[in-house]
Amino acid sequence: MPLFGFAVGLCLRVISGLLPLTLIAAILLLALLSLMATRKALRVALLPLAGAWLTLGMLLSEIEPAPDPQKQLSVIADAGEATAVHGEVTRTTPIRITQSTSPFGAAVREEQSESFDVRVASADGRPVSGGLRATAYAPADQPFPAIHCGDQIETTMAMHLPERYLDPGVWDATAWLRQQGIGVVGSIKASALTLTPTRGHGGFHCWLHAVQQAGSQRLIAFAGSSTASRLPRWMLPSESDAGMLSAMILGDRTYLDHQARVGFERTGSFHLLVVSGMHLAIFAGCIFSLAAWLRLPRMWSTAVTIGCSFAYALLAGFGEPVQRSFWMVTLYLLARLLFRERNSLNAIGFAALCLLALAPSSLQGASFQMTLLSVLIVGGVAVPIAEHTFGPYLHATQNLGLIAIDPELPPLLAQFRVTLRLIAGHLQPFLGRRMAQTVPAAFVRLLLRICELLLVSALIELAMSLPMAIYFHRVTALGLPVNLVVVPLIGLALPSALLTFATLLVWPALAIVPGTVTAALLHAINGIVHLFSGMAAGDIRISNPGALAIVAGILLIGLAVWAARNCRFPVAFPIAALACSAACVFYPRALAYHPGVLEVTAIDVGQGDSLLLISPEGKTLLVDAGGPTGGGSQGPSGNFEVGEDVVSPVLWSRNIRRLDAIALSHAHSDHMGGMVSILRNFRPRVLWVGTNPEIPAYEALLAEATRLDIPVEAMAAGSSFAFGGARVDVLAPSTDYTPGAAASNDDSLVLHVAYGRTSVLLEGDAQAASERQMLAEELHADLLKVGHHGSKTSTTPRFLAAVAPTYAVISVAHRNPYGHPKLEILHRLQDDHVRTFRTDALGATSFYLNGSSVSAEPLAVR
Repeated sequence: MPLFGFAVGLCLRVISGLLPLTLIAAILLLALLSLMATRKALRVALLPLAGAWLTLGMLLSEIEPAPDPQKQLSVIADAGEATAVHGEVTRTTPIRITQSTSPFGAAVREEQSESFDVRVASADGRPVSGGLRATAYAPADQPFPAIHCGDQIETTMAMHLPERYLDPGVWDATAWLRQQGIGVVGSIKASALTLTPTRGHGGFHCWLHAVQQAGSQRLIAFAGSSTASRLPRWMLPSESDAGMLSAMILGDRTYLDHQARVGFERTGSFHLLVVSGMHLAIFAGCIFSLAAWLRLPRMWSTAVTIGCSFAYALLAGFGEPVQRSFWMVTLYLLARLLFRERNSLNAIGFAALCLLALAPSSLQGASFQMTLLSVLIVGGVAVPIAEHTFGPYLHATQNLGLIAIDPELPPLLAQFRVTLRLIAGHLQPFLGRRMAQTVPAAFVRLLLRICELLLVSALIELAMSLPMAIYFHRVTALGLPVNLVVVPLIGLALPSALLTFATLLVWPALAIVPGTVTAALLHAINGIVHLFSGMAAGDIRISNPGALAIVAGILLIGLAVWAARNCRFPVAFPIAALACSAACVFYPRALAYHPGVLEVTAIDVGQGDSLLLISPEGKTLLVDAGGPTGGGSQGPSGNFEVGEDVVSPVLWSRNIRRLDAIALSHAHSDHMGGMVSILRNFRPRVLWVGTNPEIPAYEALLAEATRLDIPVEAMAAGSSFAFGGARVDVLAPSTDYTPGAAASNDDSLVLHVAYGRTSVLLEGDAQAASERQMLAEELHADLLKVGHHGSKTSTTPRFLAAVAPTYAVISVAHRNPYGHPKLEILHRLQDDHVRTFRTDALGATSFYLNGSSVSAEPLAVR
């Protein structure tokens, strides 16, 4: 009850608006009422006591300090001017070799780059505080300066605010960076850096960072040196394996291979790949079991386990998730001493309550919620179910030689022990007395432990369906079989990996021995994950669960925890409740649209294009999917991808599970870069394309559509067809158009979509030449998607006069390097009295065409 009331109070703080002194007075009053009520009836005291916990949650949430907004530094960065910056390096990353192209250029150049964080002390000689995340770069053939945590740095650079996508449903990366102390970002040539080394004087956090980086580099070097061995490849660690080891035991994801990351994400097992609560729990469990085997007193066993866990948490970088896991383990162990294991839920509640009291805002984070839910399911559901099923048999396999305890046991357990002794007697002539007494019991214990693993994995997988759907729009149908196989291997791989790392530090030449075992286990884990991640059923993407489904899912999880300890059916009822909770995420939600209205939404994808059209009858069409600026497409890589992280959440926020159609205007990456993710996530019924050159990126998109059984329809001027109550006319390219060797703006597929007496013209990046050819057509439209982000090469006077729009929308990034939209185009639109909306200023904007008039509504919440 305290944890529940406290958590509700944290949530209510948002709408309460009460002063801290008022809340303190309310807490004291409720505590006094509860104390007075205990004299009459304990149950009566529960109500004011719950109110006191609720109010305490509101109070702590109200007084929790907010992240520093860094307003002064933000104002300097928003000006976009070159600024002399002085500060201290607080975090570094390894130097990377990357290939890059100039925007819309073809020449590929190889560069070195390194990202690092700076605690800014002054800007242009004026004292200012804040955090800067900078990237230094240099040609691959030039020396790169050594940057260390704690170094003083001076440079002149143009800082800017982190790019924020003003769309509904999109994760706010700016707020996340601010929680890390980062307010601005920027890039600089490595040659422009002036560094003053202060190695050894950077503070405790720099020492931790140095230890983690040194450990990662040791693992990478070990993998490189092992390739010369004559052992089979499956027994040798590769650089990819070293990246996995670095993530698993040190929490350093810098070297993590992207393909491995995607495979684990698709199977819902990414938590197994990086330092998480499970890794720390495995480590703490090993230490605690060792202490118990050494027959240390309970107090000493707890102290040793906490101390070793703290050392491991430091080795893993002691980041926020690791800190949370460490404190959860620590508080759980301390609570076990306090409550003497009478109820594991008391220990879990105590640990969660302490963590929330220290950081109330963590309740809103997916990491805390999923960690707490996992622990709650294990302690509140899995343990009671095990106690009612195979748990007593597991305990009965101990001390088989003590016949005297059999009469004290239930008849079935006593008979079970007698059976094991009979089996041991039959095996004694073959195995010997000692082995015969050990092997049968050990084999049965192994089988029962497997049953325990099956139970825990299945229950956690069911309970995790709800948060996975809410935060990641993913249901991992194959997560259960993957976890059943991989978790035991992780349980073996983690101690082996730690032993390999320890040996590397003490006796590097001997590290190959545990290293071969670790490599074999990692290859087995990778193979299993790769096998399942390639299956279509392994990764189901879904839209946002509704409020009713979320509330029902939470209540059913709570019901499962209660039923496991208080219900007449303590096994079937909790499992059924968790299964129903998982089923809630599939509760159908109707498409959020306006019947009888053609809706056009310009999605904020930065310097790119993506437009969602919903027809009067509810048919959905996505035109382009954004992407990075450049000459070709960029598939999903790194930790951010526009199609996955921006466009998809917008579609999910509208309850779209499958698109009726998707159209590619042309094969430039700022239109096509995010399209592969959209094809995978929404499986459109058809892909519309124009006439594009056969460049590798475009061919890869068509190949992906073929793999997903998505038909591709090529369109040209003159085509006309109905689409969900609207009329679509293709205006460009012409039927005799021939593209060049590289993608160009005049390749653009231009669509005119009409409903009643209202219409929209979507011209992609069509330029003057294409616009001249279209002048022979009927071009009038109430809404114009301005061509090429407001460049001077598009929206010519004759074309604009022929379209004569009332509204216009420009998809463009804030402070983009091209100077889009050009003032000349803005003045031209203004002179024609066109109401112009920009995604960099207003974010995602919807236009509603009801057949007789048009209205506009910005959707972003700033």
